[in-house]
Amino acid sequence: MALESYDSFEAVKTRLDEIVDAVSSDELELDAALALYEEAVGLGLRASDLLEENIEAQQGVEEAGERSAESSDEASAQETGAPVSA
Repeated sequence: MALESYDSFEAVKTRLDEIVDAVSSDELELDAALALYEEAVGLGLRASDLLEENIEAQQGVEEAGERSAESSDEASAQETGAPVSA
């Protein structure tokens, strides 16, 4: 499964839990364990990407809210004839 298909932290965590269970087995061959390790590293990077996307989205929402509040303040000031501060 491509790492981009993990679109939530819950999906990443679920797969990481599966990997932990798999590598805990004494019967797992070294090649398979290394492949799972590489997948786990990739999942860690995907989780980091999801976090960054979440932060950027939150900042966008906050900035939009600030712009909306500023627009509302300017409209109120214009209605009352009060000067608009910069």
